[in-house]
Formats: sequence, structure tokens, C-alpha cells
Amino acid sequence: MTISTKTIIFREAARLFREKGYNGATQRQLADRVGVQGASIYHHFPSKQDILFAIMEHTMTGLLQEVRHALESETASPARLRRAIRAHINYHTINRDETYVADAELRSLDGANYEKIVAMRSAYEQIFTGILQNGLAEGSMQVGDVSLATKALLQMCTGISYWYSPAGKRPIGEIIDQYVELFFWGVCSKSEHRR
Repeated sequence: MTISTKTIIFREAARLFREKGYNGATQRQLADRVGVQGASIYHHFPSKQDILFAIMEHTMTGLLQEVRHALESETASPARLRRAIRAHINYHTINRDETYVADAELRSLDGANYEKIVAMRSAYEQIFTGILQNGLAEGSMQVGDVSLATKALLQMCTGISYWYSPAGKRPIGEIIDQYVELFFWGVCSKSEHRR
């Protein structure tokens, strides 16, 4: 299967923005990585800002789809939270460059682009907030401040894109199990966690 030039630009831009930062990355550096003339980049993306927005929009769309899909057949709040955490971490480890950029470079988005991504992030955060609120109402979770717990959970799980390497000592499944255990000891009773 042939990969399109646009896809190559997208992937290389994500790697470059991760390594150099959005402001530190140049059109020339990106063109060199892709193997095209500098101006050719803009046949596919009108500007560097459009590339950044494309990375972030693609990432947030992917996260929303993955987590919603993971929750489709589950109704119990603790099980939904486990599935959501697993889907979140899996997506971040498979798409490390894109998720890193989506987290680290939000401040680099301009006006309307910034507003669109913030709205997508809010919708994504609301999925986790809803799970915690339901768990609290059911009595299966112990949460003093749902908003704070949601932010803490997402920051903890998103941070994996900063350090995870497939070449590391632990397989991703084991890492995910540890993350789930760490969070569940904070929001669920020990008996619920063991179930």
C-alpha cells in the first residue's frame, strides 16, 4: 500500500514538532525529512499552523472514537472507567508523536483553531467526568472533587506519551494494569477494586 505525501508530511511534522517544538521547527527541516522541496509542503497544507491543527484534530477525533467505542457494551461505572483508561493509554502509546504534540502544543494554536481543539478536549474530558459522576452516585467510587479527579487522571495517563518506549522493560499491557490500579485505589473501595 502506497502512503500519500500528505500522510508522510503529517507523520514527519508530528515527529519534528515533538523533537524541536512547534516554534522551533522550520519548513526546511520538514521538507528535508519528507524529501520534497520546501514549497511542496504547502500544496498539501496551506500553512504550518494548518499542519499543527490537523495533527491535533486528528488526535482528538481518534481519542474520542476509541474511548466511545471501548465503552459501547459496558454499563457498570468501574468497568467503564477501566476501559476508558485502557483505550486512552493504548491510543497514546500507538500514536506517541501525535498525542505528545496535541498535549504540549495547544498554546501554539491560533484563535479559531484553538477554540475548536479546546471544545474537543472538553467533550473528551466530559466522558471521564460522566463516568466518575455516575460511579459516585452509584456508590462504587469515592470522589471528593470529580473535576479535579478527572484532570488528575487524564494528566497521569496522557503523560505516558512523554516517556513510553516500546523498547522499554515492561510491556504496555503491564503498564496499563499498573495505571489502572494506581487510580482505582484512589476512587474505589478495595473490595470494588478486587472485583
